[in-house]
Amino acid sequence: MENKKGNKILGAQGEDAACAYLEFKGYEIIERNYRAYRKEIDIIAKKDEYLAFVEVKTRRSANFGSPSESVNQKKQKHIILAAKKFLADNYRAHKTSQPRFDIIEIYCDEKNQKNYVRHLKGAFIT
Repeated sequence: MENKKGNKILGAQGEDAACAYLEFKGYEIIERNYRAYRKEIDIIAKKDEYLAFVEVKTRRSANFGSPSESVNQKKQKHIILAAKKFLADNYRAHKTSQPRFDIIEIYCDEKNQKNYVRHLKGAFIT
């Protein structure tokens, strides 16, 4: 049980770091932890003509592969389904936006004092 709690905290810290990174890069955070059909999108952000649906994966090391490798086809389908719902519900506000599916990898050091961020734009498509 302790490990699950630690993973949840690490994930939340990763999402905070991803939002800070996106804002620094000029993105507007539209929504965090958007839920539809029991699926979740970590971050929805807008920059220029793009509406980015962002999956954040946080790790302490690459011992078990890169964080983005855990975003398999099943997870991608869940994100796409939730994104379609978001776009349908918010059509007027985002009708001119081009949807894009991104992954942000966050590597944290053991003391959570330094993060390495890797932004994979257009990591998967519909």
